[in-house]
Amino acid sequence: MAIDMYFDDRKVGLDKKTSHPHFVAHFKSDFYFDGTDEASPFGNKAGADTLVALEEFFQDKEVEGISLSDFPRHIVESQLGMTYFPPKDMDSGSLAKLMEVSEADVWRSDQVVLATAFGQIKITGYIIPALKDMAHDALGRMKATNDLLGREDEFGYYDKMLYDLMTFEKTYVSVLPDLWCKRCQM
Repeated sequence: MAIDMYFDDRKVGLDKKTSHPHFVAHFKSDFYFDGTDEASPFGNKAGADTLVALEEFFQDKEVEGISLSDFPRHIVESQLGMTYFPPKDMDSGSLAKLMEVSEADVWRSDQVVLATAFGQIKITGYIIPALKDMAHDALGRMKATNDLLGREDEFGYYDKMLYDLMTFEKTYVSVLPDLWCKRCQM
């Protein structure tokens, strides 16, 4: 059994019609399909570029040696030329120190992780557990960063994305070995 994958038409952009039915059914908020909303997974430049790279990754028939759990590092370091900071839970003092020296790299790392996680679901309808955990940690760090810097999440996007992600149950573990994708290996 093969995975049905969904890819956006570059002329149209983000669209429910070119998104996996599992994504459309679970991630119902309009901001998931808003390519101009900076707080959405694909509405910022890093998120939009990551989605395009992820689509290319899934369409490429050659094995590149990059796993999905390492895809964010690859994008941040190879394509953006920045330092990748894996998302992790941090106390406010450690986060404040990190943000003083690497705010842009940390923020961009988290945006790329979110775009990779939500992008995998948008394309394949499933997510690997490691990427789901990374996205959870990225959302937590983004929310803590906003709190630290006095930015307001006026629409509650981070809480909504976290809730939607945590309640999404279609992981590859739930369907393997019946469903296999060479690009979806952990």
